[in-house]
Amino acid sequence: MQFSVDTFVPVADGVFVAVAEPAGVNIGVVAGPSGCLVVDTGSSPAQGAEIRLRAEELTGVPVVGAVVTHWHYDHLYGVAGFAGLPTWAHETVPASLDRPEARRASAALGVEHGSLAAPSDTFSLARVLDAGGRRVEVVHFGRGHTDGDVAVIVPDADVIFAGDLLESSGPPSFGDDCHLKEWPSAVDGILGLVTEHTVIVPGHGRPMDRLAGFTQRAEISGLYGQVEYLVGHGVKLTEAYEAGEWPFDEATVRAVLPLAYAQLAAEGKVPRPQLPLA
Repeated sequence: MQFSVDTFVPVADGVFVAVAEPAGVNIGVVAGPSGCLVVDTGSSPAQGAEIRLRAEELTGVPVVGAVVTHWHYDHLYGVAGFAGLPTWAHETVPASLDRPEARRASAALGVEHGSLAAPSDTFSLARVLDAGGRRVEVVHFGRGHTDGDVAVIVPDADVIFAGDLLESSGPPSFGDDCHLKEWPSAVDGILGLVTEHTVIVPGHGRPMDRLAGFTQRAEISGLYGQVEYLVGHGVKLTEAYEAGEWPFDEATVRAVLPLAYAQLAAEGKVPRPQLPLA
């Protein structure tokens, strides 16, 4: 597995983004007068340590902490590289390291699972952080891509790190741990703060503007709404793709349809035979 961290580039005054491989994840740095804050930590403890070093070289001030936007490996597994510093995440994140899929991810990366560290500080709804004399707000707007997504807001720069609630490198990542029905509402929390000048840094891909954010929110909502409509009209999973109109490519939709049907079934919504009209 090849691990690397690309060059940090500015997206606003004192706010920088670099891409870390192997997952193409956006890593953020918010620099204040006396310290800097890292947003997401990469895919291994060694990569986290490299990000920490690169952030200090970039800004000329010490890293004062790191925020993890959610529990997936490319955002969380570098936390151990920030040993001795406070690291923040939603309260659901530490326990996620015990999930079987988390262990499978570390094995696939060639990273010893026991070397990983959980964030040192957690919260349920929001925290205000001091990035070396600069205010940063971290908010959980609800479940979406995972159960513990947070957005990292830099008010004085009009920058929002959205984690994987939004992506511009391709369609959103609809994993088995996502919450399709609630996802648009979580994005609404971000969009409610967006102005025509806001830079939205997605979890993967180039920065997004307000229109791109609203468009992707509508697409996620449209996907769930279309499945709900089909289920309500008795369309079975095996027939759903051909029967629907979809905002994403065929491979993405076919992959997410079983999950969408399962989540609707958990609410008691299943396809039922439709009686013919008299």
